[in-house]
Amino acid sequence: MTTRRIRRGERGQGLAELGIVIFLFVALTMGIIEFGRAWMVANMITHAARDGARAAAVAANRNVACAIQSTTSIQDRVRAEIATVMNTASISAVNVTQSVSGGIPIVRVQVVGTVPTVFRIAGTSFPVSRTVTFRDEGC
Repeated sequence: MTTRRIRRGERGQGLAELGIVIFLFVALTMGIIEFGRAWMVANMITHAARDGARAAAVAANRNVACAIQSTTSIQDRVRAEIATVMNTASISAVNVTQSVSGGIPIVRVQVVGTVPTVFRIAGTSFPVSRTVTFRDEGC
């Protein structure tokens, strides 16, 4: 008789435990997906900046002082690569600059923007800023 009373009080225990486990599993899965996507997008932005810096380093449209005359094609190339993984409207700037460091001409491409999150667990977006520097080979 005592065993029967104890079992009656534990009828919903398995269901409650299953609910807790399912909730934790879904939360963990969503976190893994969100982190993986954020890592992929940040990596793609880095690669787009690297390709833009490489294009700027070997650019042929230069004036007599070796300055790149128009950076529009380089910026468009970077934005086109980023467009394969996200909307480029959230990229606020693609800056292409030339300078000299230690007597070596360099080209720098910086991509600045925000990346929207999928599940909005830890906010609606996160900031991204990637800068890539190459030696300027066009001079």
